[in-house]
Amino acid sequence: MVNTEQQQQKILIVEDQVDAQAWLRDNATAIGFDAEICSSGEAAWALFNNDCYRLVIIEWNLPADTSRTLCRQIKSSPVGGYCTILMIANQVNSIDQTTALMAGACYCMDQPVMTSQIADWLAIAKRSMSERLAIEQTVKSIDRYKLELEDVNSQLEGSIEHANQLAMDAERAYIEVNQIFKTVAGGIALVNNDFEIIRNNETFLKMANTTADQVKSRKCYEAFHSTLCNTPECPLTRINNGEKRVESQIEKQDINGETIYYSIVSTPFRGLVGELLGMVEHITDITTKVKAEILLKESESRYKELSIVDELTGLFNKRHFNETLRNETDRSRRYNRPLSMIIMDIDNFKHFNDTFGHAEGDKVLSVMGKIITQSIRTIDRGNRYGGEEFTVILPDTTAEEAIFVAERIRQTFAATDFFPQQGEKVNKTVSLGITQFLTEDTPNSLIKRADRNLYQAKESGKNCYVLT
Repeated sequence: MVNTEQQQQKILIVEDQVDAQAWLRDNATAIGFDAEICSSGEAAWALFNNDCYRLVIIEWNLPADTSRTLCRQIKSSPVGGYCTILMIANQVNSIDQTTALMAGACYCMDQPVMTSQIADWLAIAKRSMSERLAIEQTVKSIDRYKLELEDVNSQLEGSIEHANQLAMDAERAYIEVNQIFKTVAGGIALVNNDFEIIRNNETFLKMANTTADQVKSRKCYEAFHSTLCNTPECPLTRINNGEKRVESQIEKQDINGETIYYSIVSTPFRGLVGELLGMVEHITDITTKVKAEILLKESESRYKELSIVDELTGLFNKRHFNETLRNETDRSRRYNRPLSMIIMDIDNFKHFNDTFGHAEGDKVLSVMGKIITQSIRTIDRGNRYGGEEFTVILPDTTAEEAIFVAERIRQTFAATDFFPQQGEKVNKTVSLGITQFLTEDTPNSLIKRADRNLYQAKESGKNCYVLT
């Protein structure tokens, strides 16, 4: 059996090109991974089932669509929710991001993939893998614990039935029931049809933050209140309506204001001749499991964000820009709504980089990202198009309205002071091309027209916009 420490070191690489295999293995080994190479989806699936990998790199262009098939197989496996998948393209055909993500990929990279890019991704994956494995182990432990408690609850139900059916052996049955009430890990409450708690264990009292004397004078919905109480979803109401087993999940605040999650299994409590006397409630604290599931969802969300956001500027990347522009042009054409786009480029950026260094250049790019974000609406999309080039997609916006956005960005950026060297203030400018979507436009024709306007703005002296 593979232990947690071994799982953290193992990575499965599925690639049919020898050069790409060596490149990926070298990068993975440099980070500290033990890399296993497969050339086909079938071989990789067999190896995955045998060794339980939690980090997999899959080549997008494997023959016969096996890359997507393998991705779906991994994600649908019992451990698929804890497995991180990188889809990578080493050939001419680029990745359809939507198809890859729907198949289960956490992150996608197109050709050319830089060594720094794959190294950064592997480092992030390695840091998060221990967290994912810890969550997996926690969830498994809690599932085992829940099965044990359900088994105890079944024993309790059987013991109560045994006591009813064997009146002559009531004393022995009472001792058996009493022992279960004392030893079961979860909370147990016996509730009659008047909502009175006629029997409970110490764990229930702790969960309800009450005492044995207090619980005697209170109804169950007073002693252990939840959103189910006094509604048709009340477990006792449902049992009186004929249900044989009611499973519920509730959340409550403890005395410190922390949210506690409980799983409740309710079953009928019957008399000697089978008459319904009330219910038995078995309450399990599942807070650790619920919080582990929340952490897992947050981890998945972080990986999804990595695939569409540019880390330096905080803007969406070019891949997401292309997908958004395609959707917005379709929507504009279908509903006859205006759509405008701005493409901009920082003036003389190469000279600034060569003079002051890439670190100072990155500061300029980061500031531009912040200015764009602050200058647009929530429905707009700011993107880093590449290098020092940026785009803004403006739904439901005419070209004349887009001018105000462009000018706001241009003026704010021009007024921003940079200090790449001590005592030396530098101001930068940006040139912009603006255009509005026409019915006959395609995404490419819209980009080309905006890019042509940007070129004219540069030719006209820079630090200005051109609209056609």
